[in-house]
Amino acid sequence: MKANKLEYPLSFKVFAITLLVLICGGMLILFSASTRVSFNIEGNANSFFESHIKYLVLSILICFVFYLIDYRKLKNATWFFLLITAAMLAITLIHKYSAGISSPTRWFAIGGRNLFQLAEIVKFTLIIYLSGYVANHKETLGQFRKGLLPVMIISSVLILMIALTPDFSSAVSLYVIAAVVLYISGASKLQLGSISMVFAVAASAFVWFSPYRRARILAFLNPEDITNGNYQIRQSMISLSGGGFFGRGFGNSTGKNLFLPEAHTDFIFSIAGEELGFITTSLILLGFVILFISMLRLARHVEDPFGKTILFSTAFSIIFYALINAAVCVGIGPVTGLPMPFISKSGTQLLINLALIGICLNIMKQSQHALQKQAEFLHEL
Repeated sequence: MKANKLEYPLSFKVFAITLLVLICGGMLILFSASTRVSFNIEGNANSFFESHIKYLVLSILICFVFYLIDYRKLKNATWFFLLITAAMLAITLIHKYSAGISSPTRWFAIGGRNLFQLAEIVKFTLIIYLSGYVANHKETLGQFRKGLLPVMIISSVLILMIALTPDFSSAVSLYVIAAVVLYISGASKLQLGSISMVFAVAASAFVWFSPYRRARILAFLNPEDITNGNYQIRQSMISLSGGGFFGRGFGNSTGKNLFLPEAHTDFIFSIAGEELGFITTSLILLGFVILFISMLRLARHVEDPFGKTILFSTAFSIIFYALINAAVCVGIGPVTGLPMPFISKSGTQLLINLALIGICLNIMKQSQHALQKQAEFLHEL
């Protein structure tokens, strides 16, 4: 290896190719899965796909912007992100409860126009905040009052506000991401476990006293009951089983013809299974695993704890959402409403994921520059 030229590791090439395949493959799957419902709602079979392409172009631009920004500057902007996110949540909740709105308000809206899904904004902010916190409190994170308690209070406030919108599935997912990041970063197992038990009890009470969520959980525990979420799961299983190993062929799904609700978002994995078969859906999941492992390998080349934690948090959040979505589609989890990254129609999630990817690319670039300077110095010696 030349001292003045240090190539990116193989894991970077694997990461880039896998990400590109998932994004391009997701475009094709969404195009097929969304035509019927798009025509039914918008009167244009390509409307949802066109919307996805617009979000994708915007997301790529934002990814490029974050790639150009030195990621270390984000650590100084952590409180700005926290205040803006908290303000968006507070405005939404105040409007919801003051106006007596009973339906979920999961989007930040201006003038009646939905702009951003709040849970995804919180995910972005939490990842930046947690990464900065563990980098600054590496020595005290194992302590309760000086380490774990402050970060859990701030994180829990944002998560609680998401739960009140209400978006319970996203709130639980955000807590899991936060807990895993803190655990990997060195938080006490006992302390984190105790807090998680309190969270689990509070979450159980939240579900039990919410008739809609309680009905979903009870229905899931009773698979013979096809009401509530089980109807979607039953239709999802019909679609998946109908695809067999090789699928019915691209565009030939019957489930997407309004038999399977949310076929273009929550259950797009089932449509992929019906049209492309078990082998292709297995490859999709393998793609997320490869993406996750390649990002972990890249994180090993990063010395800065802030950048290393952002890389891990982003990788974990992507594979976690992908596996939860797949688990729901195959019937081993209750309906959550969490989309599959890069594949489901979810503009805000696509935007946030690619923004985080842009930050990760900058981390890799900065780390590579540092390694290159070190190599040049050693070469001169």
